Amino acid sequence: MIRVPGHVTGFFKPIIRDDSTVSGSLGAGFSLKRYVYTRVKILDEPVIRVFFGGRDVTKEACTSYTAAKYLLDTVGKDVGVEIYHEFEIPIACGLASSGAGALGIVFAINDELKLGMSRNELAKIAHIAEVKCRTGLGSVIAQYEGMFEIRLKEGAPGIGKVARFPVRESVAILVFGPIETKKILSSKEALERVIRAFGNKHYELLENFSVENFCKLSKQFAIEAGLINDRLLLLLRKAEEYGLYGSMLMLGDGIFLFGDDLETKLQKLITSLDNTFRPKYIMFTEIDNVGVSKVD
Repeated sequence: MIRVPGHVTGFFKPIIRDDSTVSGSLGAGFSLKRYVYTRVKILDEPVIRVFFGGRDVTKEACTSYTAAKYLLDTVGKDVGVEIYHEFEIPIACGLASSGAGALGIVFAINDELKLGMSRNELAKIAHIAEVKCRTGLGSVIAQYEGMFEIRLKEGAPGIGKVARFPVRESVAILVFGPIETKKILSSKEALERVIRAFGNKHYELLENFSVENFCKLSKQFAIEAGLINDRLLLLLRKAEEYGLYGSMLMLGDGIFLFGDDLETKLQKLITSLDNTFRPKYIMFTEIDNVGVSKVD
């Protein structure tokens, strides 16, 4: 079974070209110690089926299906595969579940068929699948090796350039619900706002890396890009009253929070909220500094 961390992006600049391998995003984010687990079953018949928690989602799981088909076509294997995902993160909520699923598939198939492909080769295929399905642009290159990362050059693993920072830090994730990434990434007007808001924030963070600076730049980006809604902005301001800091999940209807004595302060924050501001999903976890791994 393959384990892949979820991932949070704080700010990003999409760069989309005809060639998916040189498409991607600039930006920054961090990986989570909450995972997507993937196992596969190789079939004699050349079909691909995808299951989320035991439910057949083949028709809607574009990224997972594409990753599996692309890998099998690349290596010329006339076989099929059943894919089983289990999630510790909510889907379509800005936590890179699609990228994690794609990575899990290619690494699991490589293991089952003993293909001997490198981590970079496998992650490149996962990246291609996600870009083609417009479920993300920079998640795969970020989460396949974990840590806090700054994406300095767009593209698939082996092409894009990333600076990584191992960080021992707790983080809280508060989620109200999903935002369909594809709608944002396919809207010309939204993309133009994002690009203007991004500026050179990745270089600003590189020059002065800290969790606090990452959060400050992320919040600026969310506001300037017009992506954050009033509820999330008010919740962030309320969290700041308790000494916590963070920003919006990119792209999801939720926020991430850091700070000293995080768990205690988070509990006080949640207790103080009325129903309008109570998230559907609250997760307290840490930064993952490993990335893709094989587990029993």
